[in-house]
Amino acid sequence: MSFVRPLFVGVSLALASAAGSAFAAEPPAELQKRLEGDAQTLKVGDRMIDPEPLRAFYRQRSHRLAWSGTVAESKGDRLIMDIQSIAVGEGLNPDNYAIPPTMSDVDRDVLLSDALARFGHDLATGRVAPTRQVGGMGPETRPRFDASRFLSDISSGKDLGIVIDALPPPYAGYQRLKAALETYRRLAATGDWTAIPDGPSIKTAEHEDERVPLVRRRLIQTGDLTPDRDKGKSLDKPLMEALKRFQVRHGIEPDGFVGKQTLAAMNVPAQDRMHQIQANLDRWRWMPRKLDPSHIAVNLPAAHLELVREGRIEMEMRVVVGDLQHQTPPMMTTLGSVVLNPTWTVPPNIATKEILPKLRKDSHYLVANNMTILDAFADDSQKSQGLGIDWSKHARFPWRLRQRPGPDNALGQVKFNLSNSDDIYLHDTPKRQYFGRIFRALSHGCIRLERPVDLAKALVGGEMADKVPDLIAAADTRTLKLDKPLTVYLMYFTAWADEDGTVHFRDDLYGHDGRLKAALRRPAR
Repeated sequence: MSFVRPLFVGVSLALASAAGSAFAAEPPAELQKRLEGDAQTLKVGDRMIDPEPLRAFYRQRSHRLAWSGTVAESKGDRLIMDIQSIAVGEGLNPDNYAIPPTMSDVDRDVLLSDALARFGHDLATGRVAPTRQVGGMGPETRPRFDASRFLSDISSGKDLGIVIDALPPPYAGYQRLKAALETYRRLAATGDWTAIPDGPSIKTAEHEDERVPLVRRRLIQTGDLTPDRDKGKSLDKPLMEALKRFQVRHGIEPDGFVGKQTLAAMNVPAQDRMHQIQANLDRWRWMPRKLDPSHIAVNLPAAHLELVREGRIEMEMRVVVGDLQHQTPPMMTTLGSVVLNPTWTVPPNIATKEILPKLRKDSHYLVANNMTILDAFADDSQKSQGLGIDWSKHARFPWRLRQRPGPDNALGQVKFNLSNSDDIYLHDTPKRQYFGRIFRALSHGCIRLERPVDLAKALVGGEMADKVPDLIAAADTRTLKLDKPLTVYLMYFTAWADEDGTVHFRDDLYGHDGRLKAALRRPAR
């Protein structure tokens, strides 16, 4: 999958807007007084709005109303209808941009400007703030939106389609996911699909099962099975191949059978998938408008990494990400150096919760795992290796602990240093068996790599790349700095579409989708 190909796919909205604008004859003192106060919120009718985005717009108009007068009122009403229609296609709730009834021209003008500004903001930067709790990489990634300029452009008669075309993320991945949204909206509108009853796994072509026709119908609805294969109560080869396609799209082991996980994914309603897509469209809107042409992108729910060079994917690999208790945080950071044969300084919580109980059972645990206690027993090699210590007396591991380089080191043979305060980095692992699993949320938060040596060679480049295997074999710890730090995006996308339109879904690994969807459901102020 690719999140990062920086190909702009524009959408021609072909929306007409009335030229010209009618101003009120005199600058309304009421509007100026209300907008220029110190209050951070402004009550207009029954609605609380943020006046800050509107102040610059009305100041440059000398506080004349923008949507009053016969022509301007008609234009304002049409703009609201237009943006509500556009909002549906972009995965935004059109009700958030409705104008409540009002008896005052000033109230109506402010409410209309507020609705337009909020729509522009939501389309350009996302409706929900990109905090980690909802799968965002932080506010520093969010593009800027100039509400005053947006309002000035559309109030002065600029074509709405042209103005709005410049707002969404300029990435093909966003446009492909928008197309997927329309597909699932149609599926939901046609009555959704019939739930397939629970029961034993369907794993053989030898026996008929009354649920198989429902499975066929379900796969036909999402294009995994061709419509001419709608007959039969047993698994045949075309049906099993269709099941494998469905399983790959949903991050399930592609065995071609109908097990519990496959059945559960099939029974997720189309409307739920539509909401999942809407949430991920908002995440796209949080992305910087210009990605570094060379970077690393990791999608955490998919446990997948891409190395991108000058806009092209150079390398892909599976990764292992943090488990539910040690979640890998989304972030935008930089990779500055590669460490060969790294040591591992054990985090205090791991030393206490995992290593201390093992030492109580086996005092030779540190020796067996090439670990040593730092600082405390410089003159006592036995105790520095955990021997001769009554571990039952310690509720917490009281010293710093380090694992020396070696094939069993928890970081493997290569570590990639990332700049962040969470102590998150990329690294090798001796537990290679994890990469054969579909579910790979198994680490303590850092990201384990399927092909760490290949990535190290690609990053250091030149003659040094050829030396990496020999330097690893030498067993000495060595740090190789990159000529230029490489941007790394740790992202949280649970829905995306490939270049051919194939739509993929992943489970909401850390619960970020649930919180984001709840925030998107909250009505406008």
